[in-house]
Amino acid sequence: MSAEPPFHDLSAPRNDDVSHQASAWFALVNGGAPTQAEREALAKWIEADPRHAQAFAQLESLWAASALLLQPAPPAVHAQLSRRRFVGLGMAACTAAVTAGATTFWLKGVGSPFADLHTAVGERRVVDLPDGSTVELAGSTALNVDFSSTKRSLELLEGEAFFKVLPNAASELSVSTQAGQVFVRAGEFCLSCDRTTAMLAVNRHTVRVLTAGQQTDVGEGSSLRFSASQTGPIQRAELDQILAWRSGRLVFFDTPLSTVVSELQRWREGKIFIMDKQLAARRVSLILNLNRPDQMLDVLSKALSVRMTSYTDLVTLIYSA
Repeated sequence: MSAEPPFHDLSAPRNDDVSHQASAWFALVNGGAPTQAEREALAKWIEADPRHAQAFAQLESLWAASALLLQPAPPAVHAQLSRRRFVGLGMAACTAAVTAGATTFWLKGVGSPFADLHTAVGERRVVDLPDGSTVELAGSTALNVDFSSTKRSLELLEGEAFFKVLPNAASELSVSTQAGQVFVRAGEFCLSCDRTTAMLAVNRHTVRVLTAGQQTDVGEGSSLRFSASQTGPIQRAELDQILAWRSGRLVFFDTPLSTVVSELQRWREGKIFIMDKQLAARRVSLILNLNRPDQMLDVLSKALSVRMTSYTDLVTLIYSA
């Protein structure tokens, strides 16, 4: 590995860039036996910007807190504890447990384990809704359900789902996301979301999108990307590509590698870091088999002629060849 920081363009990095870089560095130096050159490169990266040092220190604190849980229990102390001291120790233990659990959940891609409906990484699941409609959840997807005789309301917390909505004279079906809401009387559509944006692709009939800024009707065979502050143009939906996950495939055509990697996080455990921004922007075309998640990175590596380094099964770094 070069003795340069994994991301060469460090000018005015965004906060999410800094977090990403810090995570990659932390995985590198803690995942095995880093070389002296790698340790020196990390030191240079930390010194380059105060935000680098802060982000790396936060990861070290998180790691240290989780490591406490692996230590053997101390010998019993017979001195009596006050109620306040007892509660304080209990809260500290709970905090350490939650911290360690959060670390594992983040690496394994588990985001919303307490949702009404959720799937694990790599899982596909079809669920019947109370009105007879169905929803098919992709991997690492979470959904809340709120149905009554006069209300059909869902909340997509994360991930991707395909909805088959039966007509109901009493109410429309609504699906809320952080980016906005969609409404439909009857039809079929696929909706995916992350923390800030959502993507709608309509297979049958028309779906209405409502954001803080505007209302948009999206017809059959069309797609729309939107956020709380911006609604993109209506485009032709590549439904064969968008819905391929329902038949066990991931299909990418002229897609940035960063988008491909983001999609892979739903289907295989572990985090993947692209170590070069030009590589992240490279346009790629390939087909992956969801039934063989263990082969996904091998296929990706051969198709793109890139170099991959893994640190345990949960961290993979991708470099230009």
